[in-house]
Amino acid sequence: MKKNNFFNRKAKAILGTTFLASIVLTGNVFATSSELKIETSEAYEIWSNFTEEQKSQSVMPRAYDVEIPDSILSEYEYEYNGMPKVLNQLLGKTSNPFSNVGNAKDSRFNLAEELNLRVEHQGTTTECWAFSLLKSVETSQALQEGNKDIGNLSERHMDYATSRTFLDGINEAGFDREVGKGGLFVVGLAYLTNGQGAVLESDMPFADEETRINLREIDKDVDTIVNDYYTLPTIHKEYEKDSKGNTLSVKYKKANGVEYKDNELKAVRNIIKTHLVENGAIASMTGGNYAEFYNNAILQESTAYNCNVSNNIRDHAITIVGWDDNYPKENFGEGKMPSTDGAYIVLNTYGTEVFDEGYMYISYEDFFIEEELYGIVSTGKVDYENIYQHDYYGGIYKIGLNTQSTGSIATIYDRDETKNEKLTSVGVTLSDYANVEIYVNPNGSSLSSYELIKVGETTEALTPGFHRVDITPTKLTGQSFAVVVKQISENSGFYFQLEANVANTAYGLVDSENKSYFSLNGSTWSNITNLNVAGIDMSKADVCIKAYTINSDDELTEEPEENDPEIKEPENDNPEETKIEVTSNEYTIKDGYIMNIEYNTNKKDFLDNIKVNSGKNVINSDGSAVKDDDVIKTGMKLRLSDGSIYILVVRGDINMDGRVSLTDLSKLILHYNEVKGFELDGDSLKGADMNVDGVVNLVDVSQLLVLYNSI
Repeated sequence: MKKNNFFNRKAKAILGTTFLASIVLTGNVFATSSELKIETSEAYEIWSNFTEEQKSQSVMPRAYDVEIPDSILSEYEYEYNGMPKVLNQLLGKTSNPFSNVGNAKDSRFNLAEELNLRVEHQGTTTECWAFSLLKSVETSQALQEGNKDIGNLSERHMDYATSRTFLDGINEAGFDREVGKGGLFVVGLAYLTNGQGAVLESDMPFADEETRINLREIDKDVDTIVNDYYTLPTIHKEYEKDSKGNTLSVKYKKANGVEYKDNELKAVRNIIKTHLVENGAIASMTGGNYAEFYNNAILQESTAYNCNVSNNIRDHAITIVGWDDNYPKENFGEGKMPSTDGAYIVLNTYGTEVFDEGYMYISYEDFFIEEELYGIVSTGKVDYENIYQHDYYGGIYKIGLNTQSTGSIATIYDRDETKNEKLTSVGVTLSDYANVEIYVNPNGSSLSSYELIKVGETTEALTPGFHRVDITPTKLTGQSFAVVVKQISENSGFYFQLEANVANTAYGLVDSENKSYFSLNGSTWSNITNLNVAGIDMSKADVCIKAYTINSDDELTEEPEENDPEIKEPENDNPEETKIEVTSNEYTIKDGYIMNIEYNTNKKDFLDNIKVNSGKNVINSDGSAVKDDDVIKTGMKLRLSDGSIYILVVRGDINMDGRVSLTDLSKLILHYNEVKGFELDGDSLKGADMNVDGVVNLVDVSQLLVLYNSI
């Protein structure tokens, strides 16, 4: 096990009160472990048959494709008729000034017009992959925080920290790769989730060279971690071309080889566009060294690119920052012209003196642009003392079976039993859209249902990718502990991510600690290393689960019990005659809610404005404690000494982060427009009710706009 003392934000989850439960899987007939098989992408199979020389000149593609369930696709099959005129008048403009408010329904969007993006120059290095991934991190972080200025993280550190050989020795935390040889997105994503990085650019500035350095030079404090990333949908393409090489038509195919219907293709691209608007830039690949696909014989002066050949090799990482549905196909030039208009707006890494001031248009029809996409969903600061993980190098393969949609994976960790630790969150990497339930044995290694405690679950399907899920904080007491993740897939099969050894790649060092398990029925468990799956050395494989703990000195407490020192019963000789009443001159209290709380109100100030003849405390939605200087967020709770609960609602805080940002305004406008898939409900809907009249309408939109502008 690799254990790092680094890493916030977690996957959206509803956390159940801790209780003893067994894992009961649906269905009467269960498949056997011998039916497990690896699901590999066509691109990976082709790459696997390359010569070693060809592999050294290309980038290993993702080993699996992402299949989108019909239930998810249907949420993104929508049309958009533009912003209501009255809303534009409220905004004081004749057109929508927030291009991201229109979301995927706008015909054009460019993050560079929303954020202050940097056009950077990788020089002679091979760090394009690091620039692409970190731009996704930086833009995601800026959108989360409502900042136009993006952070600046170190590509050089990502490159070197994941490499193996240094002047003064071997980097034991490195992958089986060397600087100057290029890198993989999956390596960078592992670096961002296993405790290695990212670090600030100022701590390890870019240098236009990739010679070996000393190990101490990568010993830097982690500044930003990734808590959620999305492995976006895969779109495969087949072409019919004319004699000049121009595309006449394209067949778009799913991972299973079935052709996308027009509405399905539109929905998949809406997913990609929605991510760009809500979460920031997307890391992608292209074939950068093929001169014939640029629209200018002088490559540096090119503005557009379209590769319509399916047997070329990917060799360059770029960053998608927007799209233009009406970008003319004629702009791509004769001999490489697509059959339809439309292109992604792409940020390159060769400075502003080349291409279109550093940007390019890559056709929607380009063979590579939609093959392997990654987007960062949430980032944060290190908020744990320990991270337990057997999947340090990250998931590579997708294995499972298609005869049932539910199954479980588990892992066991050894720990120092003299240490006071609480498990606060669990990370899991998914291959498919799935809900998860999380169980823990805090006392030992047994996976028996009688020893497992349910500590969390999600209420909506998580996307393919990595997700850190908050759980009910659980004290660990044994020399070991076990974590079980039950997956309920949105697709028809049960598949899970596997870290495994891939010879002659960055994953050539992967080995197993022999403590990973899977179960098809929740009661019979098989050790992963004992399985025989064609194409994988299972003796060097682990499931992809991480466990994050804090030491008790800084612990987040569980939901306060009766002996919580912050909640004290009022002194009364006859408690039965005491009626607990909650009042406030600042807030509106009604039907179990405390509403109209101003943004940026901290816990201490909030409690000062609450009058109650009872003990009181503020807790998070999962029951964990809130510190005095923590900002109140929509969805937090006021808990009284008799156990009664009031839900807190911050005025205008729709995304429940305690702030009022462009994201909140966007969500309210989309809800007001009745855009399918963006309806507000629950506590978020309460946060949108600016005037607390029980109805969300145009008045609330205008009031939130005024509040946002004042900020």
